[in-house]
Amino acid sequence: MDEANERQHPEILDEVKRRRKTLHDALVHLEEAISSPGSGRIPQWTAQVLKDMHEIRDAFDQHILITEKPDGLYEEILGRAPRLQHAVEQLKEEHPQISQAIDEMIERLEHIEIGGEDWSLDQARDDLQRFIGRVIRHRQKGADLVWEAYNVDIGGIE
Repeated sequence: MDEANERQHPEILDEVKRRRKTLHDALVHLEEAISSPGSGRIPQWTAQVLKDMHEIRDAFDQHILITEKPDGLYEEILGRAPRLQHAVEQLKEEHPQISQAIDEMIERLEHIEIGGEDWSLDQARDDLQRFIGRVIRHRQKGADLVWEAYNVDIGGIE
């Protein structure tokens, strides 16, 4: 990106990059917790996974705030590139769905014994991995949207 192009990018992108990295880091921590040994240590495993799910909820709430607030990312993108209205609406529609999935996963972790009849350790891991995939796909669509609007990579993994 050249210097003139750099000046055209709003300050909101810096905040989006920070929030994106926070969400990425929370997802990595959750994946590390999920893949840690669980057999013979279900209570500790569950406690760590639950802690990481709360971090994801906080990071995702901040993601929604920075993207949907007045003068936030989506408003900025639509002012710059109204043709991206459909993509913005799709991402906005995913926010309550993902928030609900986070709350449901936290509820399950708090109230269903992992390793019991209702939720085996393998099934819990599978469910959590699918959840992570859903959030990753949302982040990817968001990165594509920002690229379409600004031709800039928002990163978030450094």
